[in-house]
Amino acid sequence: MPSKGDRDSIHSRVPVEVKEAIRKRCAARGMKESQYVADLLAMAVGRHDLVRELNQEVLQQTA
Repeated sequence: MPSKGDRDSIHSRVPVEVKEAIRKRCAARGMKESQYVADLLAMAVGRHDLVRELNQEVLQQTA
């Protein structure tokens, strides 16, 4: 697997309903939850260059 660069971890507690929604979205896209959340966080801080797997359709849905 190619390197995704220098990374660190964040641990967060989220409502059960949010976790389940993330799980379902990841399963539908064949993504790991950690990469999905990392992509969303990169978008939230304006670092679209660091988004690895979410496609343009998902970017527009979360805007």
